[in-house]
Amino acid sequence: MLFANNTKDPGGKITAEAEAVLREAGVECVVFNGDGSVFDGAYAALSLGGDGTFLHCARFAAPRGVAMLGVHLGHTGYLSRIRPERLDALRHIDSFAVRTRSILETPGGIAVNDFTFSRGVEVQTVSLELEVDGLALGSFLGDGVIVSSATGSTGYALSAGGPVVDPALDGIVVTPICAHTSRAHAFVLAPRRVLTVVPSQLERRPAYLSADGGEPRRLQPGERVEIRVSELRLRCLEPEGDVFFDNVRIHRL
Repeated sequence: MLFANNTKDPGGKITAEAEAVLREAGVECVVFNGDGSVFDGAYAALSLGGDGTFLHCARFAAPRGVAMLGVHLGHTGYLSRIRPERLDALRHIDSFAVRTRSILETPGGIAVNDFTFSRGVEVQTVSLELEVDGLALGSFLGDGVIVSSATGSTGYALSAGGPVVDPALDGIVVTPICAHTSRAHAFVLAPRRVLTVVPSQLERRPAYLSADGGEPRRLQPGERVEIRVSELRLRCLEPEGDVFFDNVRIHRL
């Protein structure tokens, strides 16, 4: 399955090159046409674009158990493993290791990277209460909170001051956004925990929820959003070497 971002690959040149390499290796290819059912029965999905493209593709692939591999055509590229100049590596796709990563879920859907509670385009801050396994953790005013998987710790959560978490770990990473208190720190929950986010004062301070940077929806008064580590796993193809540590390595100034 080839899942390409035409904006990142204008004219489809890199996508065509990837398809040619795969076909020469005896791999049958189908280009995604907007119909998620084409993922049914696929062995792997090749995402060509940035991390956003990878996340969009993963929403189709993860529920079907289709393994993911990203070709890096974006900026940071924490989720991609192949660069355009290394497309020849796809000849050995059958020998790539398969590793799984945890993803998060609410009753309304899944997130590979994160669920974000925010003030949207509103000027005022939001008021959020947090519970862990039904026990009150605290409340704060701020721009919101990011609830991410280990994979998502290098996304929006990292920009908000959250920790970098090895994607091989399971867990729930909670990162407040510009909280109006010095006690609202980022923290990591064990995978068995259930985090509940309860927005309050919604009449005066509207709050919104989005998954993996998607379209936000406005939360309703009295709504409680439970987030847990899903039983679903994201399957990822891993070529030789681990570029995650290349991306997050701290360089001496």
